[in-house]
Amino acid sequence: MKKVFFAVLMCLSLASFAQKDRKMSYRVGLLLPVPANVESNYRVDVGSSLVEAGYKVNKKLSILMNTGFVRFQATNGGTDFTNVPVLVGGRYFISNNLYFGVSAGPAFFNKESAVNDRILYTPHVGYQKGHLSLDARYMNWYDFPNEYNNISMCVSYTL
Repeated sequence: MKKVFFAVLMCLSLASFAQKDRKMSYRVGLLLPVPANVESNYRVDVGSSLVEAGYKVNKKLSILMNTGFVRFQATNGGTDFTNVPVLVGGRYFISNNLYFGVSAGPAFFNKESAVNDRILYTPHVGYQKGHLSLDARYMNWYDFPNEYNNISMCVSYTL
C-alpha cells in the first residue's frame, strides 16, 4: 500500500508544478484485456491507469509519467495477484490523432505474488479524438515467463 501511495504522490506532485501551463496534460483510463495469450496460467482481469501526466515538448512529442494497477487472475487454481507499475516514457504523434509511444519502469507486486518486483515496458499505438483516446498496449514484464505478457486496450480521457 505504501508503494501505491508513493506512486500516486509522485504523479500528483508532478502535476502541481504546472497547473496553468498548457504544456501539461492529465489522463485517466481503464485497461481492457485482449485474450491473445491462450496458453497462459494467468489472465489480466482488470487494470487502471490511475493518472498519466504528460509534458508536451513540442507539437508532436510528449514526455509521460504513468501509474496504475494491473490485476492478474489465475485460470488453473493458482493465486491471484496485483502489481503497480510506475512508468516513464514518451509519445509521438504521427498526425493530429494517431500516435505511438513506449513507457518503462518498475512494477511492484503485492504480497500474494511469488515473484519479486520487476521492470515493465509497454509500447503502445493509439488514436485520440478530442478528450478520448484508445490505445493498444503490449505489456511485457522483463525477465518474466511469457504467460504474464499480454495485449490490452486502454480507453482514456484527457482532463
